[in-house]
Amino acid sequence: MSTGRIALVTLAGAYLAGVWLDGVGSTLPSTVLPRAANYFLQVAALFPTAATMSIDYRAEAWVCADKKWEELDTRPYFPIDPDDKENRFQRVMHFFREDRPTMQALDTYLVERHLAGKGTDGIDPLKPIGGIRVMSLRIPLPKPGEALERSRRLPLTAVPAGERHGFYHTRRSKIAARCGYGSADAVDTVEMGAGPNEGRDKDPGAAGAADATGGAN
Repeated sequence: MSTGRIALVTLAGAYLAGVWLDGVGSTLPSTVLPRAANYFLQVAALFPTAATMSIDYRAEAWVCADKKWEELDTRPYFPIDPDDKENRFQRVMHFFREDRPTMQALDTYLVERHLAGKGTDGIDPLKPIGGIRVMSLRIPLPKPGEALERSRRLPLTAVPAGERHGFYHTRRSKIAARCGYGSADAVDTVEMGAGPNEGRDKDPGAAGAADATGGAN
């Protein structure tokens, strides 16, 4: 066997061994190899478990005059690919929902867009909004063999409470200031109970496991 052939066989064997080590969870390849080389080993076990649910992101707004939450359709404010998961709102939620400055910027943007009447978002444009709350919808996928329904956007009122998981809302004091209330107590904490971080006068971080269920994003 020629020297070149031996070298190729050795290289192929080392590559396959590296793929196997990465697949079983070993940190040896990432420890001994440069990052660029290690990148080409990360091809095994990319999807070790099947998705059990689809993840969608939605927003609600606090309507100052009505003192209640109503669904806010974000699609007019993110018009590129508005009806699929490549929409900018969906992408921001997937990648930056735990980044507080990003969520606060989104909060300000949506409130200002609504006040400027820049889109039909499902809320009366003559009614100011004081803040937002954002949630993920974890919609169970049918089991193998069951009928598969084409994905469609349902109103939040049609989504069971157990499938809604809130991870951000505008602080109550900020809602009160925007709406001109005399006190943050005017923002009903009972109405803010959609998620584990709701109803507290602070900016909560996003739930770390919002997408840990394996939903397609």
